[in-house]
Amino acid sequence: MSDARRDRRPAVRPHAHQAESGYGLRIVDAVAADWGVTDRIVGKTVWAELSRRRCPPAGLM
Repeated sequence: MSDARRDRRPAVRPHAHQAESGYGLRIVDAVAADWGVTDRIVGKTVWAELSRRRCPPAGLM
């Protein structure tokens, strides 16, 4: 995801009791192998690397 606001850096924040927002980056942090922010000439890009899970062969589940 990219946006033009270079001054606002994403950060995983502590969980707020009964919060209605702020879970997106916590989810990314939990499931991604790695994530980060790359600065652009205008703005930034937030990226994430996901690892592919291997499924067991058919019939072994």
